[in-house]
Amino acid sequence: MTLDGNHDLTGIAIVVDTFQVSGNEQLKVADLPAFSFEYVSDGAALIPVKREPQRSDHPYWEIILEPGQVWTSTADMGWSRAALPFALKEKNQNCTHNGLMTFLYKQEGSISRVAWQITSETCLYLKLNLWGVVKAEYTPVPTLSTTGVAADYRKEVAKRLQVKSFSAFETDYPGLDAGAFRPSGIDDVSVYGLVFNGVHYRSECPTRYGPYPFCDVLDLPSYSLAKSVFAGLAYLLLSNRWPEFAAIPVSRLVPECRLADQRWDEVTPAHLVNMTTGNYRSAVFNADEDNDMGGFFVAETHADKLRFSCEAWPRQSPAGAQWVYHTTDTYLLGVAMNNFLKQKLGDGADIHRDLLYPEIFEPLNLSPVLSWSQRTYDDRAQPFTGYGLIFHSDDLARIALALNSVSSISSTLADTDFATAMFRAGAPWPAPPGPQRLAYSLGFWGVDVSGWIGCSTATWIPFMSGYGGIVVALLPNGGVYYFFTDSNQHGFRKAAVEANKVLNFCKE
Repeated sequence: MTLDGNHDLTGIAIVVDTFQVSGNEQLKVADLPAFSFEYVSDGAALIPVKREPQRSDHPYWEIILEPGQVWTSTADMGWSRAALPFALKEKNQNCTHNGLMTFLYKQEGSISRVAWQITSETCLYLKLNLWGVVKAEYTPVPTLSTTGVAADYRKEVAKRLQVKSFSAFETDYPGLDAGAFRPSGIDDVSVYGLVFNGVHYRSECPTRYGPYPFCDVLDLPSYSLAKSVFAGLAYLLLSNRWPEFAAIPVSRLVPECRLADQRWDEVTPAHLVNMTTGNYRSAVFNADEDNDMGGFFVAETHADKLRFSCEAWPRQSPAGAQWVYHTTDTYLLGVAMNNFLKQKLGDGADIHRDLLYPEIFEPLNLSPVLSWSQRTYDDRAQPFTGYGLIFHSDDLARIALALNSVSSISSTLADTDFATAMFRAGAPWPAPPGPQRLAYSLGFWGVDVSGWIGCSTATWIPFMSGYGGIVVALLPNGGVYYFFTDSNQHGFRKAAVEANKVLNFCKE
């Protein structure tokens, strides 16, 4: 199917546009990218051959295509009707806007115009409704990959956790309040869920015009969840296979960081993953990240991102002495890991493709979007490492469940510092300042919830956190709680207190 770049109709309604991108005519925010992609039909399923985000010539959007449905109706007089979920992802960023396209077609190649609509997103700074009608061409052709695409999709669906509603949770566990799991800022929720006893209790996927009909394949951005499931886990894998990696100076692993003031000479990958490099401007919580990162986030090439990461922060304290949150530290960690892996496996080696994906994601049979990572737009194609993944809710639920139980992931990582990342030996220092008992270890956050639930000893919950209002909490005794919002709220105290009634967090 090929969509024409010339739209018969487009519409846009702004909800939030912090950076005023919708008014920039050169960005063409209201237009769907032109594309030509293959789909495979398998019964009622219509499956894109390529499932990962696709680049295009569009100045602002990349596109993600997901499996949809096809059906027939006597009212359509011999035509088949298709509904296809898709998402528009910001170029070079992680904001993800979910939508739906629909059209009529016949097997001999006739096709109607395609109507499309975007009515939800996980994006703090850009919320909008988009819609349009565009001309299309449909060419039925034999596809060599047909059998494999259909078989892989069937396997993907079969591996998903059983999904129930939160009203079913109250039936399964009488006396518990499902409302306690509803996150703050409910009007800005993409989806939330609780995994307990192998069941995935999940909300609807709300949009501004009703529930999203393809909630299973709603595309969700990682933002800084990637600091845990990409940077943290890849670091553990790499340092387990080659223990010397953790202590090699960054200035040896990343030649661009060999600066005259030698600020990276005592910093190691162990400091990068814990964000204790000693290089920063302000030790005030998130001051550097919130105020001085524009040059890094807008840069599209590896050279520009690396230059910023190496040079932006002056030396302030000895390595290991002060925790300061920097996405640039995680980017440098990704570069260091990639460079080290190339030394060991050859110049073609890639930390995501050759280590993280085959050893962590692939054994879980997750959706194909996890085979992709956002990368720089140059020949280096450096993975962002600290953000830039896409999940489905089932992907994230099963990754978190595997981290929080006996699984292929926890077994693979058993001989590493995995227990430290999971806060099973208490809270490693350092912790960011503030009234809550928070700590950060190997890319994972931890919070001591003993005061919430009345435990006599410290009770740590490891969790992942993402920009704008994203949380995935690994609850004691095997539970998982998560939410994806763009409400800029990250608290999960009510959910933890309610889950404790069945999971019994206290060690005593």
